[in-house]
Amino acid sequence: MSRRPASQGAGGGRGGSRGPRGGRGWRRRLEAVLAIALIGVVAVCNLRLLAPRGPRAAIAQLRFLEGALVDGAAEDMQRWFPEGRVFTWALYGLASARTAMLLPPDDPRRARLLAASGAAVDTVFSDRARSTFVRDMSPEWGVFYTSWSLYAAAEHLRATGASDPARVERFRLEADRLAAALDASPTPFLQSYPGSSWPADTSVGVAALAIHDRVLPSRYGATVRRWVSRARERTSPDLGALGHTADPRTGASGEVRGSSLALMARVLVDVDSDFAREQYRVLRDRFVRARWGGIGVLEYADGRYAGGDVDSGPLVLGFSGPALVVGMAAARANGDARLGRILLGVTELVGLPWGVSSRRYAGGLVPVGDAFIAWARSGPPTTDARWDPRLPWWWPVPVQLLFFLVALRAWVVLCPIARKDPGAGS
Repeated sequence: MSRRPASQGAGGGRGGSRGPRGGRGWRRRLEAVLAIALIGVVAVCNLRLLAPRGPRAAIAQLRFLEGALVDGAAEDMQRWFPEGRVFTWALYGLASARTAMLLPPDDPRRARLLAASGAAVDTVFSDRARSTFVRDMSPEWGVFYTSWSLYAAAEHLRATGASDPARVERFRLEADRLAAALDASPTPFLQSYPGSSWPADTSVGVAALAIHDRVLPSRYGATVRRWVSRARERTSPDLGALGHTADPRTGASGEVRGSSLALMARVLVDVDSDFAREQYRVLRDRFVRARWGGIGVLEYADGRYAGGDVDSGPLVLGFSGPALVVGMAAARANGDARLGRILLGVTELVGLPWGVSSRRYAGGLVPVGDAFIAWARSGPPTTDARWDPRLPWWWPVPVQLLFFLVALRAWVVLCPIARKDPGAGS
């Protein structure tokens, strides 16, 4: 006759019923952890969208970029597109100089940032940097290289107060070449490569000349004023804005696109504030749209769709990543503070930033994009309210509804776990 107690049954005693309850316990613990993590993610996403970080985040981005450039990030970008090396270094130098100008004069980080900006400018002016461009052009190496190298140098001079005579002399030598090319050209838009002209490239160079005259005795005023007058005559007849491309012989504008228009609206603030606002007005009226719980900048006016390219990046619902980032910089520079904050928040949400002291976007896979965001974030702060809001009040509602539903689902999972299991004591 068996001496096993009847209560043990075939399941093997008290331990036999522990397995199923123990399994349910682990599953509930895992569900609780995942639900809490999900609520945390929703909270962080909401914070990034509605309260994006400012200059401190730019410093963290520059810290990441400093290490990435040492590890060859600019060379990696060069393999992606022919301007990658110069573009990455120039944007890093620009962001470093602009961020330094946002800090108090006695802040120890300022000197470090200015040193980083100066080193970036030296790199951009090196033979290795210009070696990938065509030398036999007007100006030498083409206007893309000339403009971005001068623009980085100009912002460094502005940040340092043009205190280094050797840097000032080098800048003037290169700027004189650009001014001479502009004065001799039948069109205001010089060529970046033989037979190819992008107005944004020339606009950046003209901004560098204008910054010189803001920091040092005037030297290029007549050239800048003449360029503005000629550029105004060549805006597109349908939108009244500068085109993405231009006829290299006549300067006639091609189609207007959001990414290049945003860049020109940003840099032209130093050239002619009225002209910059004219370009920004077109950007705001015809390219800024609210869709699916976010506000972004379209690549093509009024939502006309065409494929993305190396300038726009992949398009999502017609929105362009570069147009979003530079649109934020253009908004800030042109006194549209509210839209600037919104576009920065959207950038923070979709860019998936990671890190606190060293901050990268999209896993740091595209360092030139990180440099663009750092430069755009470090632009001049503004509280000017001249712009009519004209932004739909409901723009964050869809994404907020999504956040709410996700958080609600996580809470529904947590509630039963918080209650005592009815079968735990049986």
